[in-house]
Amino acid sequence: FIQTDAAVNPGNSGGPLVNMAGEIVGVNSMAARNGTIGFAIPINLVKGLVPQLAQNGKVEWGWLGVSIAEIGEDEAPKFGLPEAKGVLIRQVVVGQPADQGGVKANDVVLAVDGTSLQGPRDLQRIISSTPVGRTVKLKVWREGKPTELDVVVGAYQGATRPPRRTPQTPPPGPQEPPSPQQPPK
Repeated sequence: FIQTDAAVNPGNSGGPLVNMAGEIVGVNSMAARNGTIGFAIPINLVKGLVPQLAQNGKVEWGWLGVSIAEIGEDEAPKFGLPEAKGVLIRQVVVGQPADQGGVKANDVVLAVDGTSLQGPRDLQRIISSTPVGRTVKLKVWREGKPTELDVVVGAYQGATRPPRRTPQTPPPGPQEPPSPQQPPK
């Protein structure tokens, strides 16, 4: 998001965020509760999504099915890395694209399709904007050695919510527990 002090109020999101030169730099999307700070989707992201939206009527975000972390300076030697770059794979979700492509926990992803990764945000940005179904080549550091894996990017499904339970409402009127001598009503 782009943070702005432009007035973004409920009901006017979706309008353009314009810079001082009159160029559209984003699409207003939401405001903080106090109304003093607004947020806009960067126009370069919007430009990349419009064709998908026009063709499919929806946007599908790329997904690997991993939990990730940054490689700290103190962790680089533990993995045999010359410098603290890349993205540590903490967990791989069974049956998801990364698992199917051979990614394992404790792998360090160094690059995607030749683009080097400095940290987790790079991996998130590249994968989320990669078209679903496209195969990407991951350069991975595993057990002190580089390797390459081909992974087919899947579609992000979002968090599934458990079904809502309807609260049981007690019948109207005062409720008294049955006495031991009387049978329950």
